[in-house]
Amino acid sequence: MILENKDMDKIIDLSCKLLLNRHIVGSSILLVVLFTLVVDVMGLVHPCPYCRTQRLALGVLAIIMMLKAYHVLLARYIAAVIGMTGLVVGIMQNFNHIKKINKGEFDWAGLWIGHPWILSGLAVMALTWQLLLIFDADKQSPRRG
Repeated sequence: MILENKDMDKIIDLSCKLLLNRHIVGSSILLVVLFTLVVDVMGLVHPCPYCRTQRLALGVLAIIMMLKAYHVLLARYIAAVIGMTGLVVGIMQNFNHIKKINKGEFDWAGLWIGHPWILSGLAVMALTWQLLLIFDADKQSPRRG
């Protein structure tokens, strides 16, 4: 079955609407955060302070995204502080793995979706997306005219 341009346009429009919906994105990320929290509490993974900090930031931003008053100054201030903390930790974790690559100590054979380098990269992308949605980066500024 070959998709026509109209069908592709509909698929793209739907995916854009889903990715720009604060409630859908926030609840999806919150589900992932809760799942990883359960896995961590059960002791099924190595306790990682980087991961826990990023998980806290993802969870707090997800809760803020689902609030009606996500746009008030206090919510945005909390989102900025906690979100940037999570971003700094995630980027620091990524660069620690890049240091291993430069030293020749990186285990390329162990690279898969559960690898900390991949997971921290995904966390950085999710945190950035959450901050963009909380600060309404998808909406045009009224000052632009």
